[in-house]
Amino acid sequence: MTSQEQSQAFYLAETVTLIGKNFLSDEQITRDLNSIVDSIMHTAPEIINKKWMDIYLYCSNHFTDIDNMQHYKAFNTYQERYSQYKSLFI
Repeated sequence: MTSQEQSQAFYLAETVTLIGKNFLSDEQITRDLNSIVDSIMHTAPEIINKKWMDIYLYCSNHFTDIDNMQHYKAFNTYQERYSQYKSLFI
């Protein structure tokens, strides 16, 4: 794994961790997000970009209340980090 491929995986994992900071008191969400991080870290470098879809699907299925500030922050984090990722790695 090259350093750029490693950086991509770490960037994705850090994104999930940042999203999870909004939900530290929710054990189920924390467990789910930790599982996504584990999956990211075990993903082959040539398909790491596809993990963005996993993060998106989790967020869109679980953080659906636009009036809930935690949900809003989670989606904002996703969108900001994805934009940065595209400029850094794609």
